[in-house]
Amino acid sequence: MNTSSRFAYAVHILALLSLQQGEPLSSDIIAGSVNTNPALIRRLLSMLAQAGLTTSQLGAGGGALLARSPDRIRLVDVY
Repeated sequence: MNTSSRFAYAVHILALLSLQQGEPLSSDIIAGSVNTNPALIRRLLSMLAQAGLTTSQLGAGGGALLARSPDRIRLVDVY
């Protein structure tokens, strides 16, 4: 996958998580929103977590969450 596609998916993931207002989203739900494989979403979520942009909640009802307020995330942080 090229850089521009990864960037577009990452921005979509962050925007979707910001709309959830603290409710975790599974990789399956996120993948369905962009019509791609959940494994790709998990890989991108891992990269976003390493950058300090997302975190994960384990267990039933768990999923991805924003690690900081959406207004503190810049596009350059994602790129």
